[in-house]
Amino acid sequence: MNVLKLARLRPLMSLETVASAFGEHWVPPGEDGHLTCTPDSVSARLDAEGRLGYITFLRTFPGHGVIDGLHIGMTLADARNVRPTLQPADRDDDELEGWSRHSDITDDGFRLKLGVHEEVVRSIELSQPLPVYRDRQLPAAVPSLTHAFDLTLEPQRELAMRARGPEWAGGWALGLPPGITPQQWPLSPVSGHPMRHAFTLHLPPEYRTQGQHLACLSLFVDDQFEELEANEEVTSFFDAALSPEAPADEALLPFWQHLQARHPRQHDMEDILGTRYTAIWLTQKEFDAPLCLPPMLPSAHLTGAPGWMTQSYAECFPDVWAYTCDEQTSQHGAEVGCVSGISIARPIRSSLRENDPNVGKPAREWEHECTLSGYVPAYSDKGVALDLGRWRAPAHLGGTMIPNQGYPDFGPHYLEFEEYFGGFNFGGGNAQMDLEKMELDWACG
Repeated sequence: MNVLKLARLRPLMSLETVASAFGEHWVPPGEDGHLTCTPDSVSARLDAEGRLGYITFLRTFPGHGVIDGLHIGMTLADARNVRPTLQPADRDDDELEGWSRHSDITDDGFRLKLGVHEEVVRSIELSQPLPVYRDRQLPAAVPSLTHAFDLTLEPQRELAMRARGPEWAGGWALGLPPGITPQQWPLSPVSGHPMRHAFTLHLPPEYRTQGQHLACLSLFVDDQFEELEANEEVTSFFDAALSPEAPADEALLPFWQHLQARHPRQHDMEDILGTRYTAIWLTQKEFDAPLCLPPMLPSAHLTGAPGWMTQSYAECFPDVWAYTCDEQTSQHGAEVGCVSGISIARPIRSSLRENDPNVGKPAREWEHECTLSGYVPAYSDKGVALDLGRWRAPAHLGGTMIPNQGYPDFGPHYLEFEEYFGGFNFGGGNAQMDLEKMELDWACG
């Protein structure tokens, strides 16, 4: 991105003008107007009418980018020579040591604010004099949602391909998915190989957000423990809209045919690092159906196979915790992808969570975001007094959220899970998935 183009942006400019400055990097803002497509050296927000409300140029913005005669890195003395009417601004309560603020009004009537550190200009902000912004609409509390559930994992055992026993009624982590066909198995849009099945979860009625007949959810991941080489032809094919006509490249034909059979309740998700996830909602009949083996597509664009399709759990995962509770209960020799004919998985057990005051309330971090819903953050003063950080299950449905960093904008129908609930790599952190919006977010520990 040519960031110097952004130096020409001014408050009250239209959305179209702002978008053109970003070119191919433009991403429409969320409902609160904050731009997420800005480089690290710029921050901006649109007002309630879609016009530029403010734009801030930060310390890493190029020093030769001139904004109303000023630039990042100039001394405060030079800034005063350019703008003699520059005045010291009131000091904020949280102002860092060595920082000061200075303000002025531009010839166009915009507010100008400088952030100065040790007599050097480190930020320049231009804003409307009286901007009106649209607040982000927070998900409302759901009084009808009255239960949260803790999800635990039992030791590894053999998962029958069909006619499974009652110990699997809550679902399972790892192993193979039920009820889909090999043609419906999600493929990685980066490598073209099958994605790994992480878990299949049987949901209580309160969390069946896509319809009561959809009782289960299978989650697949583009494996995070093995970096498969990306294929440009395959990636380009998946990035483009699916054509009604078969591709001329015979090596792409298997992918085109595979996508024709896409499961009707498949939801594709992507995290901030570009890792892909796919969730498929299943009926009870599909949940009870035989397990599905991963497909082997006959394409010249595919070489070899992902490690999870040919290796044992011990070979596939770098740490024991990712696939078993301890070495003694690990059944070695059973391949993850079931090429040996034996599927090994960990049964999921669901139990009602007692005395969680946050059931049915959207999880938020800050007090002002919790005023209407009554949500109590786990590590707020009240949350600590109630010991809301006491739950230690590897996953749970609803109730108190304990993210490793920020809180995602999710509703109260959500699943929170740790890395070993299906074998993920979240950098020591955990993940959340909104079961209504079908979005996934995670943060490292």
